[in-house]
Amino acid sequence: MADQNSINYDKEEENSIIIGDLPKDVVVQILFRLPVRDLLRFRSVCKSWYNFLKSPNFIKLHTAHQISRPPSTIITYNRGSHTYLWPNLFLLHLQPVICNIEQDTFTINHQLPLPSAIDDAKDYTNFEFCYNGLICLIKDVYTSPVVIIWNPATRRYKCIKIPSECSKFTYLKLGYHQQSNDYKILQVPFDNDESSKMAWVYTLSLGSWKTVPFTLLSRTVSFGSQISLNGFVYWPASGTEAYIICFDLIKDEFKLLDVPDDRGFDILRIRRRLIVLRGSLAMIVSIGDGSWDTEIWTLVNKNSGLRPNSWTKIFIIEPFSKEAIPLGMWNADKLFVEVLRTHALKQVYFNYDLVTKEMNYFHVPKEQDLARFMMCGRYFESLELEDGFGQRY
Repeated sequence: MADQNSINYDKEEENSIIIGDLPKDVVVQILFRLPVRDLLRFRSVCKSWYNFLKSPNFIKLHTAHQISRPPSTIITYNRGSHTYLWPNLFLLHLQPVICNIEQDTFTINHQLPLPSAIDDAKDYTNFEFCYNGLICLIKDVYTSPVVIIWNPATRRYKCIKIPSECSKFTYLKLGYHQQSNDYKILQVPFDNDESSKMAWVYTLSLGSWKTVPFTLLSRTVSFGSQISLNGFVYWPASGTEAYIICFDLIKDEFKLLDVPDDRGFDILRIRRRLIVLRGSLAMIVSIGDGSWDTEIWTLVNKNSGLRPNSWTKIFIIEPFSKEAIPLGMWNADKLFVEVLRTHALKQVYFNYDLVTKEMNYFHVPKEQDLARFMMCGRYFESLELEDGFGQRY
């Protein structure tokens, strides 16, 4: 993540954002805090403001600032019988409970208008994940698959056709490299055929695909979360043993990492979820029936003096309930937890402070409002795709 306090511009950029006697750093910090729709409007002020607000440097720092802020919104979706071809996507604004968790109050739900490219889908369109304010969809999965990278805040999207030579049996991953300020899409195979000996990599700045060797086939089948951090993409792998697959976004190479200690439990009983905790890769390890403590481990930094790629246990959390599932980090020290069902047949969400051990509950929609409700990920607005990539709808 970029350091939002390290603001470096050339002379032309510096002069373009002068407002009266305000220092440029103050102006930038103000701009960081404004909604994306206002930043888009401010581009009409003059040519210099247009160029500054559209510059890759500002977009990069704006995204870094958004990541550091406590979120209040998650992406959710459902797929009812009337939406066979594509999902309904919602922004769910979570409101803290003031009195008690049974209180019935209004929760803001905003359905997102899908990109126009979805309208001509010939078959199933699927939500994959959200990252840096971008939502990733894939349409026409079984005919002519196309990846759609979409920014709802700016209404920009980019369609990326998957090569016909690429196996249809693949997982989609998205990585971001901070130093090069570039995104890469991975198509990672999980089917045992000739094409699955290669993975496909798409570089956004180049607008092209290439293949890279892939020899980890037996360990790729996983439906877990993915993490892009410090120039690498990580995701859990499964098989007879559990591992983490790591992809180097600069070298375009794959490698395996061990997972934290499983305490001797059967692999099928263990829930693992990759997260980012205080800027480091971490993993939540819990037991499926909720009867044991949840542990949080962090991957040892190579500069720490300890053995690289080893894990250190930093938190032990007593069981919440058998229905509680830790979903990830809400902010630096707060764990986001879902209780699947309560006695009132409602889903409950709360954050748990790892330091103070306090819990804050959130209101969620009524069950009938979001049938087949699923938590997909925390969301924040960004200006990604505004530096020349993608088209507007």
